[in-house]
Amino acid sequence: MMKVTIIGGGKVGSTIAKKLETIDSVSYKVVYNSDTTKEKLLGQGIPSASIANWGSAEFNCDITLICVKDYQIEQVAEQLSEHITDGSPLVVHTSGTKRKEILNTLIAKGCTIAAAHPYQTFAESTSDILNGTPWGLDVGDDSADKLGQFINLIGGKSIRLSDETLESKSLYHISAVAASNFMALSVELAKNIAIESGISWEQFLPHIMQTTLNNSMDDDRDEPAITGPVVRGDVETVKYHVSALGESVNGVIYKNMSESLALMALDKGLISGEKFEELMEALA
Repeated sequence: MMKVTIIGGGKVGSTIAKKLETIDSVSYKVVYNSDTTKEKLLGQGIPSASIANWGSAEFNCDITLICVKDYQIEQVAEQLSEHITDGSPLVVHTSGTKRKEILNTLIAKGCTIAAAHPYQTFAESTSDILNGTPWGLDVGDDSADKLGQFINLIGGKSIRLSDETLESKSLYHISAVAASNFMALSVELAKNIAIESGISWEQFLPHIMQTTLNNSMDDDRDEPAITGPVVRGDVETVKYHVSALGESVNGVIYKNMSESLALMALDKGLISGEKFEELMEALA
């Protein structure tokens, strides 16, 4: 029986807890430090028997997961070091930007340390989103097998990050932000403008979105799957768009995203420098 302690009841911690609730070979506790967090956990279906506050929590487990905000990790590690009394647990944080060394204070307590970041969006905290999720690992050889076994149990895929990636780990995390949040922003913008135009986004958006995603994920493409008036350098149509949207929130987002699109088109050699300047003027 693998014993797991989760520190933090946010979206990542609670999602992992929900997953562990379905696995008989693992026992777990979620450690909280506020009544608000406890109520949220109970509201998400985490049994009260699987929830403990800092004062009563025990950390004699196989793996401790620190699932808190980045700026809290070091403080939590210091607090945890005062509670570790025996054994040599593996302590893992789930940040996408911090390296495992932020947990170094725990090494003196006999712990091994690692970082394991779920490359996934947690807008919806359901346990099944962990199935097939790749986890970017910053882990030593001494604990790679144990961490890999745990990630396999919760349905994930272990991928050890290279030294090169770890040297610029923020870029690794930014790629996840772009893949998730930037795409969600684009979809939300399209939905809002579709509704404003009087069409059903459910009827019109899914097909073009799926085609775009398929094109963008095609390894054989030499150029990004971008089309439309900005990439064509159709300045007049861009001006019509800007005028139609006005100074609304949608209009501001459209202009910002179109500027970025024009910059990418310029960088990829799809438009000339002169056409880029014309587009920037139209989007100002």
